[in-house]
Amino acid sequence: MSFTIKSSRQRHKTSIRSPQNFRGPQLGGSVDFAILGPVRVLDSGRPVRLPAKPRAVLSTLLLHPNTVVSKDRLIMSVWDDPPRSARSNLQNYVSLLRRAAIEVETHEQGYRLSLDPARLDLLAFGDAVGQARRQAAVENAAEALRLFEQAFLLWRGRPAEGVLLGAAVTPRISELEEQATSARLDWIDLRLWSGRHGELVSELTALVEATPLSERLWHQLMLALHRAGRRAEALETYRRARSVLVSELGVEPGQLLRDLHAAILDDAPLDLPAQGRVVLSPSVPPPAPKGGERKGTGWTGACLLPADVADFVGRDRESRAMVKALRGADGRAEARSAAPPIVVVSGPPGVGKSTLAVHVSHRMREHYPDGQLFVRMDGASPSPRDPADLLAELLRALGVDGSTMPAATEARAALYRARIADRAVLVLLDDAGSEAQVQPLLPGTSRSALVVTSRGPLPMLAGATALMLDVPSHADARQLLAKVAGAARVESAAEAAETIVRACGRLPLALRIAGARLVTRPAWPLTELAQRLMDGSACLDELRSGRLSIRRPFAMSYATLSAEARRAFRAFGHLGVDGVAAWSIGALLGEPAGVVDHALEELAAAGLVTADEIDGAAQPRYRMHDLLLRFASELSAAEEGKERRSASLGRLAAEALDRVTAASWELPQAVAPPREGVRTRTTSPLAEGHAWLLAERAVLISIIEATAGAGMVSLATDLAYAFSVFGTVRGFHDDTGHVLDTVIRAARRRGDTDTEMRARLVRADVEIDRRRSRTVESELRALVTHFESVADRHAGGYALVGLASCRIAAGDLTSALSDASKALSSFRSVGDAHGLLLAWMVVVGAQVYQARYDATERTCHRALKVATDDKSRVHRAGFLRCLGIACYEMGRVEEAIGHYQASLDISRELQWPKGERMALRRLGEAHAALGRFDRAEGMLQECMEMFARAGDEQGEALTAYALGEVFRWNGDERRALEYFTVCQARLGSHSDRVWRTRTEHQIACSLTALLKPSP
Repeated sequence: MSFTIKSSRQRHKTSIRSPQNFRGPQLGGSVDFAILGPVRVLDSGRPVRLPAKPRAVLSTLLLHPNTVVSKDRLIMSVWDDPPRSARSNLQNYVSLLRRAAIEVETHEQGYRLSLDPARLDLLAFGDAVGQARRQAAVENAAEALRLFEQAFLLWRGRPAEGVLLGAAVTPRISELEEQATSARLDWIDLRLWSGRHGELVSELTALVEATPLSERLWHQLMLALHRAGRRAEALETYRRARSVLVSELGVEPGQLLRDLHAAILDDAPLDLPAQGRVVLSPSVPPPAPKGGERKGTGWTGACLLPADVADFVGRDRESRAMVKALRGADGRAEARSAAPPIVVVSGPPGVGKSTLAVHVSHRMREHYPDGQLFVRMDGASPSPRDPADLLAELLRALGVDGSTMPAATEARAALYRARIADRAVLVLLDDAGSEAQVQPLLPGTSRSALVVTSRGPLPMLAGATALMLDVPSHADARQLLAKVAGAARVESAAEAAETIVRACGRLPLALRIAGARLVTRPAWPLTELAQRLMDGSACLDELRSGRLSIRRPFAMSYATLSAEARRAFRAFGHLGVDGVAAWSIGALLGEPAGVVDHALEELAAAGLVTADEIDGAAQPRYRMHDLLLRFASELSAAEEGKERRSASLGRLAAEALDRVTAASWELPQAVAPPREGVRTRTTSPLAEGHAWLLAERAVLISIIEATAGAGMVSLATDLAYAFSVFGTVRGFHDDTGHVLDTVIRAARRRGDTDTEMRARLVRADVEIDRRRSRTVESELRALVTHFESVADRHAGGYALVGLASCRIAAGDLTSALSDASKALSSFRSVGDAHGLLLAWMVVVGAQVYQARYDATERTCHRALKVATDDKSRVHRAGFLRCLGIACYEMGRVEEAIGHYQASLDISRELQWPKGERMALRRLGEAHAALGRFDRAEGMLQECMEMFARAGDEQGEALTAYALGEVFRWNGDERRALEYFTVCQARLGSHSDRVWRTRTEHQIACSLTALLKPSP
């Protein structure tokens, strides 16, 4: 039997090897691959070198062999934060793979790499393990052992080791590692059965050190030690295993581990059957009888559970966790401890806690045959039920006559525990309000179990398995809507269905209500409901059907809160952002940190916010579901007066401005004159700085929008200016442009021309930083004219600097230098060092284009003498880079490298990605000029990827140009032509004329060299 591999260059015919001759992939004769460790690609036995991103695309395809991988999945696998050009980049990377004779197939939805086990170690491993397990099943131990050994020779490390992949790939790599772990445990069992105990001890010792919570590994190590005659060490191993499990998980070792320990203590014989499982002698006694009526007790098991829902969807992980926790009290085996298993299912209103609890409780009925009890506790209502009443309800269900019911809660609890003692009963308490409400209803013995649903996590229930429910996945949410409203109807209007799922925030209750409305109106198109739900003001009104209303559970939870917690809840609605830190709520409330902390803790306990996230600035982050946010916004508008809301917003904006100023202490001011009366930069910098700004970015944008909308134009403008510097430096140009547009419109509405025009200056600079000078040149001309007309030389200087930058991009260097000279005069007259540095940078740019490198060097040294304080570090990095350019062009390459490296270090310290990219490109060029080609290529490839991620096509083009020069200097004219051509494509027809001309010249030189006949 054979198969044919078609290549773009040749065809190969290769035989499929039988399992008996299996040796893993035979790399050679075609393009072969290895992914179980560092990625290897061999073409006819020779390594194939690939750039980093194509290598990441290939690795993703190899991790999913013979499977169509969608373009979206590939993009998320290659980039955590995909650039706008991700799809076109992906096509380029696939083309590069094909040029390397890697046969990537194109399908409608994505790409596939078709391989067989002879060409990919991952497939070879799976085949070998499958064969080994089949051989073990027929007791061919020798062949099974050989196959297992051959399989694990293929593992050389973590899958795709050394390849920079997105977080989307992590679950697949974990899945492969889990499969390998499972196979290794089977292999170890087989070797134990084969009597290889001595050789396994060291291997198992290393494995338990790496995975100390695996009871199966501890069991195997104990068994290997005992059968190797090392009984004392086996007993010491049990002691260590128990210590780890108790300290890390709070649980005793499982039954199998305890039984082996007892057998070793008693020196009982241990027999190993063919499948490798341990059999103890004597055997464990049989369990007590189960189910039905028990002789002499008068007991009859009753099921009081509500009906399971027929359209239950998803929740597989949570269901498995619940089942695992509840199986621990199965009456057929000795319980782990005397305490009953407890599972607490918590989450926000409407997330499906009760549905999940009832569903799993029905699945567990055979494990609790003596009864399944159920009570509603109304814990989320303003009047939670009294534990005494709940106990009375349960006791009546257990057959206790009302006339003999004890009066005291303690007595009822004692009778309840006595009635279910030594019986396998499952108790489901729905909607518990607190631990105090639950405590009297706890079973007294380990054979019964308790499931509790609550909006808060009930952390004081000792030993409970806590499950915090989030909204289901998008696929499960869509499936739930389809089950309620009808699959055919949902599929026929897929886009509208997606809108409904998004508008409902994937909240199960909201989806059920939406589905119910569709069922009651079968002729109603889904688009109608989708449009209504997208209307923010009416969304909650639309989520109502009969007695079901999304507001009802929200209102019930809100009604139970204290006054401060209610204010905090409304504050979320005022801000309209789901993820906030405590400082913003504190500023809105005007309360000290302690009061705010207690209010947020109460909201978390009520399930109205989640508090399980720490952001990059080490702040706890509180999140609220979108529909709850809408409800909070309604309450904020209804219960807070206009003056009170305005005061809250003013406090928040002022606090935000203080914090942004403190966090931006290393960054320059905005590209406009400082506004009069604006607070000076804080003398106490915020240590978390950039991390805090990143974490609070969405909140800051929301505050600027809110203050501008409320007419607080000055405050909004100050905050927008402070935000714009960070946003531009970190590459958040869209966000920066948005907030500046917001304050420009607000100033225009108020007739504040001065604020509007100065904000337009900062806005134009954002576009210049994005290399979009052509789009703002006319705007800057208008701004120059305006500031001249009102005799504002200071603001006019900034406008001239911006206009000069545009003229450099257009090649008009004479006009650029004239504008910069006028700006320098204006800045000197007002003593604005920041403005001087901006103008000098324009001068340096023009001098570099004019090849006046001695003048460039003088200007840079002059500027560096001024750029000495912390807020000038961005400028300093720029002038050091330009100084390096001047030294490089004058032949002082080592000196240039020093300046480039200093610029790169400052840029990285400031987390300024644009500065880092530009300095790294220049550094790579300089190393190449000194013949350090491998080092230069690595730097420039990294740099090119950085430009591609940022969507900076000109930067990508110039880096490709530099790579072309590297390959030319290294004697590879064909690769040089390839990169010069990439540069030409990235530059486009509207880019810098100077660089287009240079690139065309280099392409011509490459073609001439390649067409020249060999001597």
